[in-house]
Amino acid sequence: MSKFYGNNYDITDIMERLTPQCSSMLLNCYFRNQRMNCSDIFSVGKTKNGFCCIFNYIAESFGDAPKFFKQEEFKLYYVGDIGIQNGLTVTMDPLLDDYFYTILPTIGWKVMIFDPYDYPDSGSGSVSDILLGPLTEKYVRLKAVGLYSTDNIRPYSMQKRGCIFPDEYVSDHTTYTYNDCIVACKMEHVWNHCKCRVFFYPYHEDFNRTCNMENIHCLLQYYDVAFNIVPYKDNTLSSSLDDQNATMYCKNCYPECDDMRYYVQSTISNIEPGYFDTELFPDMNVTNHSVLHVYFPNSGTEFLKQDVTTRWYEYLGEVGGLYGLYVGISIISFVELIYFIILWLSEAFKSLEVVEEEIPHENAIHPIYWNEFFPHSRAVMNN
Repeated sequence: MSKFYGNNYDITDIMERLTPQCSSMLLNCYFRNQRMNCSDIFSVGKTKNGFCCIFNYIAESFGDAPKFFKQEEFKLYYVGDIGIQNGLTVTMDPLLDDYFYTILPTIGWKVMIFDPYDYPDSGSGSVSDILLGPLTEKYVRLKAVGLYSTDNIRPYSMQKRGCIFPDEYVSDHTTYTYNDCIVACKMEHVWNHCKCRVFFYPYHEDFNRTCNMENIHCLLQYYDVAFNIVPYKDNTLSSSLDDQNATMYCKNCYPECDDMRYYVQSTISNIEPGYFDTELFPDMNVTNHSVLHVYFPNSGTEFLKQDVTTRWYEYLGEVGGLYGLYVGISIISFVELIYFIILWLSEAFKSLEVVEEEIPHENAIHPIYWNEFFPHSRAVMNN
């Protein structure tokens, strides 16, 4: 490649040009029961799997927007209600004639479900992957579960509570996410060893050189391996890992105290090939096409609350109640026992400080009566 381009090439631009166009793959798009132009709601963006067609993604954390997103303004699409008709429906063409080398041993699509503010990196734990083959119709049901943390846990350290509030993270970016922190940690790890950034990672001003073909051997050693990720300082977790050379240590990548997670369930059905004139396949000869439905089946969102379960005075009351129930003593008994011990010790120390004074003995002369030397009964007889 260096000979072909004369050592003057950008691997990111090459991979972008080799990526199939979204307008060729995405044939029909429906959102909230309205047909929309797929090019208006989908944009080309970077993911862990390279360049992909992305819906509802705001790439604000690493500043890739000017080059890889054609929209002038980022727009988030919100569902108005539950059900398939209020979700996203896409008819897709796999372009099987364009297949040359696949990452996965299958044909079709790899669909990733992730948060709009997170970079789609499967290794960070915030992405759900779904495989969709040709001539299939898949129904993807989403369930949102939120996490809410009260201010009662703020006085505790991040190590104690195990999470971080957004205003506790100092950065040039407007938001903090655990996902982006892990991605930045991976980028820093590769940069420290190979002095470059893998092309599909977002642009970062601290890692401004893109890896090329000359860095393949270094990437195979320090990137293309299964790493154990330690997101923050944890001596117990670090000591339990056997291979320290295959461990990546990050700097304070704590989960968010306020977060939203999306869980996925899916069902699939087959599509018979042939000519169709329906809403999803208007005047089309279906050969290898597939349909994807993404929607919320139920209304409402579950929220988990993170709070201080037991305060010190509550814990003291529980201990006192247990002792009173099983032993027959109370906290007051312990207080009285301590009081009497302190009182006894204070009296003992005072007695040591007192010096006994020697009392003088005086010789006293008293008259002696003979009757005192005889028993009382004899004295009576003489009388």
